[in-house]
Amino acid sequence: MMRVTSFLLLLVSIISRTSLVAASSSASSSSGDDGFVRLVAWMRRYGGRVDARMDVAEINGVRGIVALADIEDGAELLHCPWSLVIGSTGLHDQMQTKDMCRVVRELADEFGAGDASLWWPYLEHIQLPRLAAMWEPSASEELQGLSPSEDATRHLVWFAQTCGGKDDRGIDAEEMRSLVSFVSRASEVGMVPIYDLLNHHNGEKNAKLRLSDAGVQLVVVGGPVRQGQELYLSYGVKTASTMYRDYGFVEAWPCCWNWKDAASGDNFAFVMFPDGVAAINPTADFLRQLWNSKSAVRKPVAEFQASARRHMDSLPVEELVRFARAARTHLEGLPTTWREDGAILGQKKELLAQTPDANDAASRTAQDVISAIEYRSTFKKALESALISSETAARILMGQDL
Repeated sequence: MMRVTSFLLLLVSIISRTSLVAASSSASSSSGDDGFVRLVAWMRRYGGRVDARMDVAEINGVRGIVALADIEDGAELLHCPWSLVIGSTGLHDQMQTKDMCRVVRELADEFGAGDASLWWPYLEHIQLPRLAAMWEPSASEELQGLSPSEDATRHLVWFAQTCGGKDDRGIDAEEMRSLVSFVSRASEVGMVPIYDLLNHHNGEKNAKLRLSDAGVQLVVVGGPVRQGQELYLSYGVKTASTMYRDYGFVEAWPCCWNWKDAASGDNFAFVMFPDGVAAINPTADFLRQLWNSKSAVRKPVAEFQASARRHMDSLPVEELVRFARAARTHLEGLPTTWREDGAILGQKKELLAQTPDANDAASRTAQDVISAIEYRSTFKKALESALISSETAARILMGQDL
């Protein structure tokens, strides 16, 4: 069985090759994606259905799916037959946890087959994210010990211990590429072509997965989607650190952060919304209301913010004060403030812009460093906002300054 350090070297080489492909195609993403055209034709050829009113577009540097015209509530955006799903094979034969190694290996075999694979129009269109698991130590250190630094390689360790140790095959490049694809793109039923092109947004989700005897459906929920609007899925209840570790991004809102107080060992959590609105120590019921992925109701951000304010009003002053003190201590214990991070980021980005080859190893590490600094800065800003919200709520209850 290969060591995890060997995994990292292999993973870096895989993503490097993928990044070159992504960079060469990104310029045409906003005006048409030939790979998506081939993917849609392939899906239809093998019995699938794809709504012609959606297409791939690059939005703020991120690939996603947008509506080319208004799409009515309940419309079927995609029907993917079970025969094209990599994982589950039918409504009554769903992928289980014990099947994941097999699915990753099957996906690896298809990657290895290249254009001889039935799934090649799908596989060639996959863009792999740069996850923290593949960073050099110099980039990981920029997280300043914040989660997910402590478990960034958990999926690699799982694969090594659970899958790689079952036989003498070892771990090859296709398996590693397969693992990253599976971690960052698989749904509850496995790998579903086209479905996994939709980005995640719990606050603005407008599409969801439905299963039938015939296959997997993607349908519009919560009202009509307007022309030019992006289509979003919900990945469910996940903390910001988990999102960053597994998918390489942090959602705009609602965003759930957590940290452990070094002195007491207590865990703290808070949810952030636009305009600095925070809900500290969210209850399970509060989170279920926010992230009910089965809900067909799409609420405006003001309703989310109102729910957060009601939650804050319901908390006892002791809880507000305890959170505020722990947050202040945590922020003061970090090496830099988010304002200092902003200055550092400017310098790092300026240096990166002067690099002649954006795809060499040094440039990729520089990009990872920038990503880590942006992540830690986002956390600090969010925690500072939650701190202010807690202190303000406590002052109102106490009728005096803390």
